Amino acid sequence: MTSSAAFRRFAFAFGTAFGFLYVVALAKDLALFTVFPSLGIVLAGTHHSRDVAAPAMGFLAPAMYWYGWAATAALGALIVALVAVPYAERLTRYVWPGWVWVIPILSMIACVYLTLPWFRL
Repeated sequence: MTSSAAFRRFAFAFGTAFGFLYVVALAKDLALFTVFPSLGIVLAGTHHSRDVAAPAMGFLAPAMYWYGWAATAALGALIVALVAVPYAERLTRYVWPGWVWVIPILSMIACVYLTLPWFRL
């Protein structure tokens, strides 16, 4: 299965789209769900503790957004990859193949930049 041309096109399209969409989800705070692991609660969408309780609740029940950001990016990348597979033959004539590696590298740099404020506390 991994040697088929369709799977390779899907994998490259998914990986490239995931890197880009993860940065968008992180920058815009778009999470499909928010997890409060200490309480065992999962809420749909992005919920900051000040949305549901007093600001002190953020210390008592910290929220985890990473799972929601990853799910948002994965769902978007799945849609992009499924749409791109039938058109990949035609698109490769117009698109430089190096973008498959440039976009994930730029995405990693953007993720490091966007998470720097968390380490400056």
